[in-house]
Amino acid sequence: MNSKPTFNSFILGLFLVCIVILNSCATPKNVVYFQNLQKDTTLHNLVNNNMELKIRKNDLLGINIVSPDPISTPLFNGGAGTASTASASSTPASQIGYLVDKDGNIVMYKLGIIHVEGLTRSDLKDKLQRDLSPYLKDVMVTIRFLSNHVTILGEVTHPQVLNMAYEQISLLDAIGESGDLTITGRRDNILVIRETPNGKQFKRLNLTDNSIFYSPFYYLKPDDVVYVEPTTAKIKGQKQQIIGYALTALSIAITIFTYLKR
Repeated sequence: MNSKPTFNSFILGLFLVCIVILNSCATPKNVVYFQNLQKDTTLHNLVNNNMELKIRKNDLLGINIVSPDPISTPLFNGGAGTASTASASSTPASQIGYLVDKDGNIVMYKLGIIHVEGLTRSDLKDKLQRDLSPYLKDVMVTIRFLSNHVTILGEVTHPQVLNMAYEQISLLDAIGESGDLTITGRRDNILVIRETPNGKQFKRLNLTDNSIFYSPFYYLKPDDVVYVEPTTAKIKGQKQQIIGYALTALSIAITIFTYLKR
């Protein structure tokens, strides 16, 4: 008589566990990008990325100076820059970078203190080529941002701090560099957090809709944070997984209890 309750208890526990597993395997919806994009179409008046970034305090600038003068040119490329350490004196400033200080300045050999905050790379390039012309003939200057980055968090394959090789990077490029969204990442509610002079700005974007190509947040800016939320299915699945473990343990406990009671 006691073996029957034991068998029934085991079957009930197994049945409950199966229900939990099946529910947690639900396929997330809305995983396809740009669902409302018509086949073979062209979108017009899209947001563009022609805006040049302006230099800010704490930016790290890579400045490389080239001229036919083999003697003087290395002196300009080996100036102090950010170099306040002993090792910096033997490393070209173009490799170390010039850190824009709290007053918006950098320091260069012969030129001294230069106010660079608010200038674009093109502005600074033209200024340096003019200011260096008394010292170097046929001088050419190239400038890069060395410290610009965006942060990608949440349901992507590789969450990371992504260095920006160019002035800007698109949201799709940043997601692609991070290995794309996982199957449990929400495509319809991606959060971009942007630092502005007036505080933090929050914008939610929908990758299942082509309206993203018109958004000023499509092109990311330095220090932007992108957060991809998990789908409801994943959150629900995690809860059900915990419940499943608990029910499994409970069914085992019931089985052992009824067996010992025989």
